[in-house]
Amino acid sequence: MKSIRKILSLLIAICMVLSLAACGGNKPTSQGNDTTTPGTNDTTTPDKPAIDTSKRVDLVFYVMGDPPKDEQAVEDALNKILLERVNATVDFQFSTWTDWAQKYSLELTAGTADLIYVANWNNYGTFANSGAFLPLDDLLPVYAPKLLEVVDEGLYNQCRVNGVLYAVPATWPEYTVSGVKYREDLREKYNLPVPNSIENFEKYLLGIKEHEPNQGLLTVTAAESSGLITAFDAFMIVNFKYPWVNINGLPYGLAANYDTPSEVYDYWYSEDFIEDCKLMKKWADLGFWSKSALSDPNNDTAFINGLCVAEIAGQNPNKHIAAVNDFEKNHPEWKSAYIAYGETNGVIYPAAATQNATAITAQCKNPERALMVLELLLADEEINRLVQCGIEGVHYEITPDGYYKNLSEDFMYENLNTWNLRNNDFKLPQLSDAILNDMFKRYEELGNKTKWPNINVYGNFTEDYSAYAVERGAVSDVMRQYLAPIQAGFVDDVEAAVADFLRRAEDAGLKACRDGFIEQYKAYCEEYGYK
Repeated sequence: MKSIRKILSLLIAICMVLSLAACGGNKPTSQGNDTTTPGTNDTTTPDKPAIDTSKRVDLVFYVMGDPPKDEQAVEDALNKILLERVNATVDFQFSTWTDWAQKYSLELTAGTADLIYVANWNNYGTFANSGAFLPLDDLLPVYAPKLLEVVDEGLYNQCRVNGVLYAVPATWPEYTVSGVKYREDLREKYNLPVPNSIENFEKYLLGIKEHEPNQGLLTVTAAESSGLITAFDAFMIVNFKYPWVNINGLPYGLAANYDTPSEVYDYWYSEDFIEDCKLMKKWADLGFWSKSALSDPNNDTAFINGLCVAEIAGQNPNKHIAAVNDFEKNHPEWKSAYIAYGETNGVIYPAAATQNATAITAQCKNPERALMVLELLLADEEINRLVQCGIEGVHYEITPDGYYKNLSEDFMYENLNTWNLRNNDFKLPQLSDAILNDMFKRYEELGNKTKWPNINVYGNFTEDYSAYAVERGAVSDVMRQYLAPIQAGFVDDVEAAVADFLRRAEDAGLKACRDGFIEQYKAYCEEYGYK
């Protein structure tokens, strides 16, 4: 028996050596600055085998938004550590918020990024289906085993597309519920109703318009039509009315209620849609937004600069907290408040794991080193703290009671926009987190009362529109040209304009899009038991 055991042990050892040799022999070549650093070739830990890191690798990490002033200083401090640990550097590249969707697609096409921020709101599933990201199932255990410990398996499963893992999610649970952010100080000053419904929101704006006629009310713009849900972002206000499974309904003018997610119904052809479009015309005629709104660029600083009193699209609790912090510092007499649409329509659930995640691009020449770096960025406390907070003593300090305190406007909290690297174990609380935690607690209580307690029933669905991509693109163009002015209230006859839009959408291939989507979506609901 002992002889058999010795033979088996020898065979296992030989297999392991051959396996490691194969991994080393098939390593991709390096990208960018690729130099050999003597002595930097052993990353052995108890968790993973030795991996050759003798060649320096310079990686590009593409993230959303705008860069902070002290980006380079933080990168230099980070790269000093990364060079010592895995002989690699990271250069953060930023999309900026102007035409970000187009820039993001171009970045994936150009192939300059190695690591990239991904999210369900940024078409993660669609890009994964198209081959934009590398599968990670086989790479993670070898090059980033700690990530398998840090990130819960359930979160990974939410990031799978057709059963394949393409992204590593953040580990901080959050509610990114959409809603209305508004100036509470003005509401209090003029004794206006809380804008927690369409009717009350209208009264709120009319009250401010009456008392401060020169005050801007809303900053709105044409919506990104890539999701084919809406074409003008002010239309998001209808979420006060509908308990839909997905914010603003399903694509192609379809809808399904949260309690009965598999029962898809028509919205664009309904009287409700006509009435909602008439509401937008009423608000446009009242002057709630600029007559040039469809061509106005997105102004994400309008609220904090006092140019508008409310924002109703693209909002979430974290953006409200950012406004709270800004007002406290720059306008202490102002107050920001937040109403989630779900507090009125009854549908609240936490964000899916794909709300904030990281993928490795298909063009990455060093996926093994990219994963090693990602493991450090997300799972190493010192490195994670540096990326999220900046340089301690320069950009921030930790108060005696354990809170984050900013020391410099050159680098604020999460200023690299790396929400995908949030680690619940390392996240430093801010004083404003007390407000956020109260909001999350309220949302959790509301979410527990739904049919699917605190479950995002739409979160794992990924549409594969390859069979009707041409029709989808044509419908998107029709939405941009004909639906946007309807939803912005810039047409004389709403009913006639809607009828004309629907005819053009049908000619563009709306039925093919709807049929393809419904077939996939109902199969998804069947798979997960959402009936």
